Amino acid sequence: MGRISLLDTMEETMMKFSNGNPGAMRTLVELLNHNPEKMFQNLLTLDRMKLYEDKLYMLWNDSCDRDIQKVEEIIKQYRKGKIKQSDIEERIMTMGYGKKFDDLLEESINENMS
Repeated sequence: MGRISLLDTMEETMMKFSNGNPGAMRTLVELLNHNPEKMFQNLLTLDRMKLYEDKLYMLWNDSCDRDIQKVEEIIKQYRKGKIKQSDIEERIMTMGYGKKFDDLLEESINENMS
């Protein structure tokens, strides 16, 4: 079960995701500033990915080198099924730091070019 509700405001949702973690809040602000039209869809996907607090920050900071476009691409590829929950768990959940997703993103790009 996820943390967010359809009745939550954007501020409430962002607080639920960050739970006071400044890195997670920064990640969400970057995501909102980068693509406000897709923010709710991205939040729903992050909720399914179970990325909150320090894990959300690790995605942006460690796994994506603070490149919010990479974060959004990971979210997009997760929605398409190209990145699985097992990838999220292996690269973020069970690590003390976030592991890169570049190999999975490159596979997706190469498939789209074929």
